[in-house]
This record gives sequence, C-alpha cells and structure tokens, in this order.
Amino acid sequence: MSAQVNQTLGAAAAGETDQERLAREFKALAAGRSVVSYGDPYLSFDASNEPALTDDLVANPKSHGSSIHVNPARPAAAGDKSPSYGPLYHGRDGNPLSAPIWDFHIYWKPNNLDEKEYARKLHSAIRREFPELHVKRFWEVAVGPHPTPMFEVNIFNTEELGALFSYVVENRGPLSVLIHPNTGESAGDHTTRATWLGPKIELDVAPLYAYDIRQRAALEAKKNGTEEKK
Repeated sequence: MSAQVNQTLGAAAAGETDQERLAREFKALAAGRSVVSYGDPYLSFDASNEPALTDDLVANPKSHGSSIHVNPARPAAAGDKSPSYGPLYHGRDGNPLSAPIWDFHIYWKPNNLDEKEYARKLHSAIRREFPELHVKRFWEVAVGPHPTPMFEVNIFNTEELGALFSYVVENRGPLSVLIHPNTGESAGDHTTRATWLGPKIELDVAPLYAYDIRQRAALEAKKNGTEEKK
C-alpha cells in the first residue's frame, strides 16, 4: 500500500536545513523535475501481483457520454468497496497532526453588498439544511490567511462531503469556495491539496507555513519530553 506524501513547494523536509532544501530544489529543477514530491496515489491493497489493467472499452451502460473502461474487481480480501467511501482521510502517512475533517471556506467580497447579502443567506440556509454540520461564524472582516471575509463549514465523513459539495455547486451563486482536507500540513492543505469552486482567491500562505513550523516544533518537544520521562 502506498501513502501519498505532498511536500509543499518551499517547505523543508524533516531535519533539512534551508541550504539543503535549496540545493535539493535546484537539483530537481535542473533535472526538469518538480520540487513538489507527491509520492504515489493511495491504494488500499497491494496491487503488485494483480493482473495488468487493459485499455478495453465498452459502451456506456448509462448512456452518459463516451465509452468506459472495464475495471477489474477488487481483490476479495480488500472488501467490496474502497475505504474511501467511509471515514475521511486521517493519518494514512502516520502524521499525528492530521484529522478526519474537511473544511469548506465560502468567501464574499467586502465591497460588494450583493455578495455579502447572498453569503448571509447561504450561511443561514446551510445551517437549516444541514444542522449536523459544524457551521462557524460569519466573518465581517478578513482573518488569518484569507484575504476576504468568509465563513467556514466542517464535515466529517464522505457522505457529508458529497452532499455539501453537490449543494454548494448548485447554490454558491457568485461566491468562491475553497475545499480542503486537514492532513496535518496546513500550507499544503490550502494550496496543493485545495479544490476551488468559482474563481480562485490567492491566500496569504506565510501564516500557514509559520503555523506548521510551530505545530511540528510542539510535537517534537512533546515527543522528546515523553522520551525523557521513560
């Protein structure tokens, strides 16, 4: 099984100095490679001994567009469906800072009263339509890395993710929406792992890098303190 490791552009690896990071990135760029390492996509079972995939196509059984591939069944030991249908991503890379929570950030422009009014309506509608979700305060000003006012909604499983995603696609109106996981690396969650509905808004990622550094330092201090007590 593989675990995807997304190392954000400019972020140093564990124990890596700034000089070592720059040397690594320069070497990667000189070789025509990206300085962002994505590892391998997550697979919930070992496919190394599975038959090779074919390029066979069949007519679309639901008459929705072009032909589709013939996919192999999952191995019996792997279960009928991917575990991705269940709880959200949580710690597949062993990061203790990750959490099985996804965030929706819904933005409005502070100088556009129509957008502000619609955002308030959407904030209220989500609270009524999805009372089980965690809907946070409606900000009147920009906060944190967000350059415009917004409100945030937290979801906790794939069913909620699909439902809210579909609802927001239909009802976001003129608003931009940022959707991201919480893998324990905030800068990457808000950039390389982020999904946008509507026009993308450039965030101020500097506070996110600083937050990640503080989190890693606190975790390391806690780990060292625990080890010293043993």
